[in-house]
Amino acid sequence: MNRLSLLVLLTASTLLASCGAWRKTPTETALHTPPPRSNESIVLEALKGQYETPATDSLYYRAKGSAQVDYPGSSQKARLEVRISAEPSMPLVWLDIADPFVGLKLARVQVDADSAQGYAHIVNKVLNEPISRLADAGLPVSTWDLIHLLTAQPIALPTSVVGMVLTASSDGQQALWTVRYPIQRGEHQGELTLVLTQQAPHRLVSQELKVDAIQAQARVDYGVSGSWTAQFKGAGSEGRLQFEPSQAGWQDASLSFPFTLPSGYARVEF
Repeated sequence: MNRLSLLVLLTASTLLASCGAWRKTPTETALHTPPPRSNESIVLEALKGQYETPATDSLYYRAKGSAQVDYPGSSQKARLEVRISAEPSMPLVWLDIADPFVGLKLARVQVDADSAQGYAHIVNKVLNEPISRLADAGLPVSTWDLIHLLTAQPIALPTSVVGMVLTASSDGQQALWTVRYPIQRGEHQGELTLVLTQQAPHRLVSQELKVDAIQAQARVDYGVSGSWTAQFKGAGSEGRLQFEPSQAGWQDASLSFPFTLPSGYARVEF
């Protein structure tokens, strides 16, 4: 190549570079967009965000009001008082049922971490059983389950979206989620169904626990005013308790839980 050719090539290269015609091909950068979250993941996050941490630091709960107790062959109105201790190491649920007119004591129940005790003057019977025995009898709920049931909190949260079934609906006034997921209670596998409002803060409308292996079912429906209706069905036993509170709420002050099993009463057999 003579000098003239070399000069022409160098000049052409310079002109092309200055005009942008000779440029390095840019490296393509892939944008990694995360996949959209499923509705189940959104609901799981919402449930954990609202219910995983207690809504209050208070450890004691008290509610008083009118109740109706229904069981096969009988229906009775009563006064009901609920007292709860939510101390982590000493959970306790205390129920007192009295005559609605003069306050005569009809029945009292106390459930702690280990056992359930109770008596009913109207039938002269007492209950004194370990919690595990109640599960075998078709009532697969723990003390903490009862606390959550009575204070409008889910008795358990899903651990993942695996096995979760989510349905969106409306009751004509508000949008609702119905969430079903598996839970374990003792040796038994069950299914928990929550119905709650889609709008945050989410209000629990109802929750229902089913354990098919022991033919057990527990359901509580919650009213806006703090009222609730609880239904329990087990192998050979069932009942319904409807409660309308005149006062209810958590408190810091400690509560007393008076309880003594009467003597001479027949023991409830499962």
